[in-house]
Amino acid sequence: MIRLNNREFEEIVSYIRSNYGINLEKKQVLIECRMAREMEKRGLTSFTQYMEQMRNDRSGEMAGEMINRITTNYTYFMREPAHFSALYNDILPDLFEDRGMGICNIWSAGCSTGEEVYSVAMLVQDYRERGARMPGIRITATDISGEALKKAEEGIYPLKELESLPGPWQRKYCHVRDGNTFAVDERLRYNIRFRRHNLMEQPPGADKYDLILCRNVMIYFDRQSRGRLIRQLEQCLKPGGYLLVGHAELLAADETGLKAVYPAVYKNIKTR
Repeated sequence: MIRLNNREFEEIVSYIRSNYGINLEKKQVLIECRMAREMEKRGLTSFTQYMEQMRNDRSGEMAGEMINRITTNYTYFMREPAHFSALYNDILPDLFEDRGMGICNIWSAGCSTGEEVYSVAMLVQDYRERGARMPGIRITATDISGEALKKAEEGIYPLKELESLPGPWQRKYCHVRDGNTFAVDERLRYNIRFRRHNLMEQPPGADKYDLILCRNVMIYFDRQSRGRLIRQLEQCLKPGGYLLVGHAELLAADETGLKAVYPAVYKNIKTR
């Protein structure tokens, strides 16, 4: 296995932090272990060579794949179910009533392999099928990793992941392909746009969003990058809009001007 020397490690930590906000200060062994196969595949013999290639990669794909390998893309359908209960019973009714018959813009930031955004799409579809009056829905799903986004766009998952979905949703929105996998229904993909995006850059798609989910992403950020991201998310949120973060990422009062309305749920109470 290729080892990092001190200079290489410091260079990687500085590059990833300054460009992507992620803190790798205590991840030296993890980087070495998780990047071993990628280094071998590229025929590289040192991290200096890898950094040279990554700096020359203007698409950002190499950095995205590195981040994908050294962060934990642990996700599943209906993760943190209290959020989905609040969405269905309180947040979506509030947003839909407020928006009338216009467009409701939703952003799943750091969507990983897509389980979160499809969970939201199922919830919205179920809400629609119950005859509720609602606006049009436009969902933007972003991640730094092109590899994770490819899996999200495919919408194919291990069969065991069905267990975390309500039975009616399993039957209506999921189609078993074989003994090992299932695919999400095509209806769920219609209003979703998948895009590669660095959260340290300007947001994609709509100028403002009614609902932003940025959950279990900031746990990898240092304090400065976290503050920068929070400010950017606030600026992207429409008056009356909601921001959901992970339950391990609660925002302190001095970090945000948003109002806490549920655990890890914040509302932009500014008037238009």
